[in-house]
Amino acid sequence: MSTFAENLREAMDRRQISQAELCKRTGISKSFISQYLSGKFKPRDDKLAALAQALGTTKGALLGYESGKVNKVYETDNLIKVPVYSADEPEKSWGEEYITAEPGEYVFYICRDDKHRPFIMSGDCLLVSVREIGGAGIYAVKRDDGRIIFRELKNPREEIPTADIIGRVCEIRRRL
Repeated sequence: MSTFAENLREAMDRRQISQAELCKRTGISKSFISQYLSGKFKPRDDKLAALAQALGTTKGALLGYESGKVNKVYETDNLIKVPVYSADEPEKSWGEEYITAEPGEYVFYICRDDKHRPFIMSGDCLLVSVREIGGAGIYAVKRDDGRIIFRELKNPREEIPTADIIGRVCEIRRRL
């Protein structure tokens, strides 16, 4: 079984992705990527998932659990950039993040406080599928003052006016 560091380097080489580009695609700092590549540390599960997605492979392949090291490479052509905004200032862009997603309109909001729910913390980046309103879930809702809040709704169409719902949260990214 090969080491995580070897598999990470091989996946980066196969996709011709530099360390700097990998940092951009995953949001993982350069120092952490360097430590992963040197074999000093292995990433936690959320970081491992981000690395696998950015490199078009699987977590198991990066960890060396799948045969043939990192031979199962998926296309990453459907990576798209999504704008990032603060939930406090939704009109001010903070940059962009990469996602792999089906066609649709998406936006990230950075949560600036942790008053919303115990599982959403200050600094979390929440990916919202704009105008998706379905069943129970966490939703981005626009308040009267223009700020964005995140609410767990059981039946969103009945609990909040549809015009105030921005969309359903489909991913939470937490930077550690």
